[in-house]
Amino acid sequence: MVLTPDRPAALPGRLEDQWKAKLNANTVTIIAGSPEETSLDVAHDLAVVLNGDDLRVLPIVGLGGAQNIRDVLYLRGVDVGITSTQMLRYFASTGELTADLDQRLNYITRLYPEEMHVIASRNIKSLQDLAGKKVNFSEAGSSTQITSRDVFGLLSVDVQEVNMNQSDAIVAVKNGEIAATVFFSGKPSGALSHVAASDNLHLLEIPYTRTLENVYLPAQLEHALYPNLVDDGQSIQTIAIDSVLITNNWQPSSERYRRVAKFVENLFAHFADLQKQPRHPKWKEVDFSRELPGWQRFPAARELLQQAKFDQFLAMRQGGPQATPADKQRLFKEFLEWSQTEAKKH
Repeated sequence: MVLTPDRPAALPGRLEDQWKAKLNANTVTIIAGSPEETSLDVAHDLAVVLNGDDLRVLPIVGLGGAQNIRDVLYLRGVDVGITSTQMLRYFASTGELTADLDQRLNYITRLYPEEMHVIASRNIKSLQDLAGKKVNFSEAGSSTQITSRDVFGLLSVDVQEVNMNQSDAIVAVKNGEIAATVFFSGKPSGALSHVAASDNLHLLEIPYTRTLENVYLPAQLEHALYPNLVDDGQSIQTIAIDSVLITNNWQPSSERYRRVAKFVENLFAHFADLQKQPRHPKWKEVDFSRELPGWQRFPAARELLQQAKFDQFLAMRQGGPQATPADKQRLFKEFLEWSQTEAKKH
C-alpha cells in the first residue's frame, strides 16, 4: 500500500496504546491570555524551559484572567491557569462561579505585577479628561473590563465604556473614534510594540490615591520600555495587580494532582533558567515565597517551599545541611519558630 499524508500506516494496537499512555502521562495544560498579553509569553517560557522527557507543558491561548478562572474550574482538560489576584477577590466576593471558590481553587505561586496601561491621544492630558468620553475597557467579561470599572469608579471618572480587543482599540484611538483604551499587562507589553511616534499617542498617569491603596500596587511605566508613548527622561505613574498561577484543588490521590505536582516540581527546579535571557523580564519579579492571604497554596508547592526554607535555615545554623538526624529534628522545631517570625515580617 502506498502511504500518503492522509493515509498514514496503522500502528499495531499495543504500540498505539503505548504512545497514548506516554503522551498523556505527564502532559500539563496551562491556559493563559491572548497574543496581546504577557501571560501567553510567560506560558510559552514555561513550555520552552520545562519540556523534557518526563514533562510536557501545553500553553493554551485564553480569553484573559476572568475566563481563565472559569476554565480552570470547569473546562475539561485544563490543569493550570494564569489570572490575577483581583479576579480571585472579585469572584470570591460575588459568588458568581461558586460559593466556595477559596476551597475549590489552589494557588501555586504569585507571579509578577501586571501594570495598568491607559493609551490616549496627546490632546488628552489626564485621566480626568476622559470623563464623558468613549474609553475601551477590553472585551466584555474580561479581567481588564472588571478591573477598569473598579479603578475608574474609585477615582470617580465616569466614561462611556466600549468593548473591543486591544489591537482594534489602538487603531480606534489613532482614528479618533474613541478617546482611550485601557488594559492590564506585564510591562513591556507586546500589544504596544507597533505604536509609532507618528501615531501621536501617549500613556496617561494613574494617580495612586488612598482609595486605590488597599487593593492595588504602585507602579510606573518607563520611556526605555515605551519610547513612543513616554517622553524621553520621563516615567509615568500607574498601578498594578499581581498575576497568580492557579489550579484546581485536586485530590492528592488523583492523576491530575500527580501531573500538576510534577509541573510544580520542575517549575521550582528550573526557576533560575526562567530568569535568564531570552525569557520574559517579568520572571525576575517573581518571588515564590510570597503568600496570598485567604487562599490555599497547592500542597506540592507548599511542601517544596517549606523544604527550601528549611534548607536555608539549616545553612544558617551550625552543622548546615550535614547535620545529623537528631540535630535536624531539633533544628526543625527551631525552624517552625523562625518561619513564624519571618512570616510576620511580610
